[in-house]
Amino acid sequence: MTPDEFKTALRRLGRTQIGFALEIGVSRRTVHLWAERGPPAYAVYLLTLIERYGVKAAQNDQATPIPTDPARVLSGMYTQAISTSDGPSFVGAVEHWLQRHKKGKI
Repeated sequence: MTPDEFKTALRRLGRTQIGFALEIGVSRRTVHLWAERGPPAYAVYLLTLIERYGVKAAQNDQATPIPTDPARVLSGMYTQAISTSDGPSFVGAVEHWLQRHKKGKI
């Protein structure tokens, strides 16, 4: 993904660079650099998941930090996915992410 594609994706998903940084738990400077140089694969994957599952942006740039309980976060995302009959696809995406992460590809 190019820097322009990244900025376009953020706008399409109703996110600012600052809001996205807060949402995913990285520094504002990190997202600014992605906007200048292009984002890493994991950020592109997060944007894909956000778009696929219709995750709404925070109303302001003071997004709540990501909770420290990953099981609770995944449960909430799964509940949202099954409400649109997309549960198996969500599980597959998480399994794929875990496999890639274990192999150090992200």
